[in-house]
Amino acid sequence: MKVLERNVTRRSALMGGAAAAAAWVARPLWKRAGAANLEQGAPAIVAAKVSQTPSEPTDAAWSQATAASVMMLPQTVALPRVAQAGATLLNVRALYDAQRLALLIEWPDAHQDTDLGTVMQFRDGVAAMLVEDPALGQPPITMGAPDKPVVIYHWKSDWQFGRLRDVDEAYPNMYSDWYQYSGAEAGKMPEASDYLTKGRKEYLTAAAAGNMLADPQVQEKIGPVQKMRAVGFGTLESDATQDGTGKGVFQNGNWSIVVSLPRKQEKYTMQEGATLSVAFAAWDGSRNERDGQKAYSLWSNVALGQPTTPTATPTPAKGGGGSALPVIGGVVAVVVVAAAAVIGIRMARGGRGRQGGQQ
Repeated sequence: MKVLERNVTRRSALMGGAAAAAAWVARPLWKRAGAANLEQGAPAIVAAKVSQTPSEPTDAAWSQATAASVMMLPQTVALPRVAQAGATLLNVRALYDAQRLALLIEWPDAHQDTDLGTVMQFRDGVAAMLVEDPALGQPPITMGAPDKPVVIYHWKSDWQFGRLRDVDEAYPNMYSDWYQYSGAEAGKMPEASDYLTKGRKEYLTAAAAGNMLADPQVQEKIGPVQKMRAVGFGTLESDATQDGTGKGVFQNGNWSIVVSLPRKQEKYTMQEGATLSVAFAAWDGSRNERDGQKAYSLWSNVALGQPTTPTATPTPAKGGGGSALPVIGGVVAVVVVAAAAVIGIRMARGGRGRQGGQQ
């Protein structure tokens, strides 16, 4: 009887383990199926046509566009990861005119983080990522690939609010004797720009070396929206052409950001009635989010007016199968789990019945 009990327990454990393994294998397939549905679905954001796209987030013209909700995910794919991102949902509206496409991106944020001249703060920010060349197919969501580049328009809060602010604004009661290479008078706290305009720029080393993040003059020239290009992880760089504009407003615990870009891009023009792919990212500075630590979205479809023709068609991943394979895999996994559960229950009942007969 004890041998039988051990056999039944062992068989039940094996079947339970098989069921758990099947469910675990099915998890990425279910995720892929969901991602395929999101990426290949109908246009989620429809841009309304106006005579001129607004530059202010509070402009009444935005009421002409219908808001779309874009789900955000914590970036857990590559280092540096974030376990839980601050932004979980973005509300996006879109307007276009003869020359430009403008996006109004809004989300709740408990703190306004604009990185005002200290090393202990991180900025809030938001970015819109587009396909550089639709003829090459849709790039990976992971900032493109070498054969499928992406273009990114990144609004940075400190480039709008804090690029000419320094430590003396963050700590107004501090005192300085003399910074002899800054060009500022003795007893006056120099601004970062003083080294570049009146002093010796090599003492503002990062800016002198061409680092845009440390050069307030470059930030002033570009504005709060920087256009960048990437071909995968670790390849992000500033684009030679800076044609993005934007403005952010923080009110009642909410960010409202306008990101405006030309319809005529280097490789294509956003035609009226066309559909294009756009993905989003957001950073919450109060949660120490920066670089790859952020919230991101999958590709969303944006149509300029009522869609008639696609600008870019999503390309299935190599290996074939499209979205059918994940669905089939998920169904098979469910069948396996159900069968394993039934067999395990019957085996356990049969074991108890035989055990009762031998008593």
